Amino acid sequence: MEKKVITEEMRAKLRSSFPDEAYSQHPTKTFLTTLKAMYITERLNDVLGIGRWFLKTEVAERTSDYITIKGVFYSLDYDIAPIEQYGGHVTTGKNTEIADGYKSAITDCTSKIASYLEIGIDMFKGKINPNSHKIKTQEIPQTNFEARDITIKEVNDKWNGKIYSGNSVFIDNVKIVVSNEQIEKLKNHDNYKPDEKK
Repeated sequence: MEKKVITEEMRAKLRSSFPDEAYSQHPTKTFLTTLKAMYITERLNDVLGIGRWFLKTEVAERTSDYITIKGVFYSLDYDIAPIEQYGGHVTTGKNTEIADGYKSAITDCTSKIASYLEIGIDMFKGKINPNSHKIKTQEIPQTNFEARDITIKEVNDKWNGKIYSGNSVFIDNVKIVVSNEQIEKLKNHDNYKPDEKK
């Protein structure tokens, strides 16, 4: 089957802007902005079709605490040259599960591939300011807290279910600032108390 060419209308949809909530401040490199992974997937589905594109991945390098993924993007219906990129993430540490490390490496790879399709183009051009009013930043003092994700045991046994401003929670009366990704997971946990969120 002969593949179709990406039209100017489709290109406009690929590169169109996202709502403010699609962006977040990078959890460690706070001078950078990130685009949430599901918004990228949704954009690809909207333009190329659900199930009509895929990412073929393989492990490029694995160390004792880091995984690097090589990914190649393919479209089944459109004449898009295969796009090859790499993504990586840590896989060990008291805050990280191996499966989450692999998943995050693939997400990182997908985000980089998306830039070749002009998805999130304004962000990659630096036009989205992580410190602007559009991005929820971590407005917290830079002392007396730990910056890390909390473990499953801590979530189950010690977390009081409350999420405070600045992506912070308390474990054993210690303030922990966690990543945006874990915040979203915590909101689905049985311990979460949305009525007491501050």
